[in-house]
Amino acid sequence: MVKNPLIFIVEDDQSFAKFLETLLKEENYEVCVFPQAEEALRVLVELNPQVVITDLKLPKMDGISFIERGLRLLPETEFIVITAFGSIPSAVSALKKGATDYLTKPLSSPEELLEKISKILEKKKTSPAQEGFEDLPPFEVLFAGMEELYEKLLDVAPTSATILLLGETGTGKSALAKAIHFLSKRKGPFVEINCASLPENLVEAELFGYEKGAFTGAIKTKPGKLEIVKEGTLFLDEISEMSLTVQAKFLRVLQNRCFERLGGLETLKTDARFITTSNQNLTQLVNEGKFREDLYYRINVLAFYLPPLRERKSALPKIIQYLLTQKSKRLGREPRPLSPTSLELLLSYSFPGNLRELENILERAILLSKGEFIEVSLEPYLAKRDPSLQNLKGFNLKEWEKYLILKALEDSKGNKSQAAEKLGLSLRTLYYKLKELKIDT
Repeated sequence: MVKNPLIFIVEDDQSFAKFLETLLKEENYEVCVFPQAEEALRVLVELNPQVVITDLKLPKMDGISFIERGLRLLPETEFIVITAFGSIPSAVSALKKGATDYLTKPLSSPEELLEKISKILEKKKTSPAQEGFEDLPPFEVLFAGMEELYEKLLDVAPTSATILLLGETGTGKSALAKAIHFLSKRKGPFVEINCASLPENLVEAELFGYEKGAFTGAIKTKPGKLEIVKEGTLFLDEISEMSLTVQAKFLRVLQNRCFERLGGLETLKTDARFITTSNQNLTQLVNEGKFREDLYYRINVLAFYLPPLRERKSALPKIIQYLLTQKSKRLGREPRPLSPTSLELLLSYSFPGNLRELENILERAILLSKGEFIEVSLEPYLAKRDPSLQNLKGFNLKEWEKYLILKALEDSKGNKSQAAEKLGLSLRTLYYKLKELKIDT
């Protein structure tokens, strides 16, 4: 069942707020009214309104600050400012901060507000920038534990600068690339090539396109991703897997913004923005002659490192809750809470597979748990990495805790501070666990 669009009204004038609420409900919109901006912010990500109508003069947090913070959480939300006639300069300031439009109050014509909302919603339906982003997590979740990185990306996303994303496999580099494109508000689409999943000749054909007869099997002319992307963003995932031959051709694209299809003579131009990723040490690959040094400097204009999940433990509960809700919905299961012992177990796990492994663990738990709570088992994941555990069944939580602590101590060569950091625990908590589990060190 398709829900009607949700609209937030943030207005401390109760009579005016009631007027707006009645007006919008008569048009079959879902409406939530908040007298203070702080209340609206608390549920903004969870409820995800399409449009927010806000006064500029509000108690505590003013309207402009509310718009700035709201767009940081949900950049796709549209804000309409309603302000007194004498405060039009403030409304203009709000537009500069990201508001979509403004009206003065009292409203000269209620129909004007309804028309603006209708146009906004129609534009959101047809906007190509929205396509393919349905599964992108709310930014509050996507950047949980990476708030400083988000602040930096807010500044660089609107530019055309080439960006390099670094980090371990499964840390969410692809989702981050989509988020950068979304924040950039570029006119063209987001187009992706996974260099690791395609043979060398296919990477070249996918990137540049080809003319009919360029090679065996080229029965018709096909445009490449460089041609399709136009003024959008081209995302080259795992560029470290690109062959030296293709690297040389791609370097020319970065330098001159032009290319030819395979077997073609016509020179084509591109205005695309480029985002690349690597989970390998590119400097080492350059030293080994496996990656071009000149290309490395071209793609390394702005480099951002995505920390592994084990370094984002404080954000784990928020990420887990989001994934549980999304995956339960996709699997057709009623949402259930994670048991406290399972949360404790996950908080002590190192997640070598990062977000992908967490998603796998939670999906398995949702499918296998029968009771009121979702219960997580790490047995299959630990056993896979340590063959000595293959025949160990039915470990309880305390036994798993003991294993994880001993493993962390072994990896840290007995250094308790390092072990505590690996486990995401304070040193004091680690000492408590050592005593509780009777672990001699």
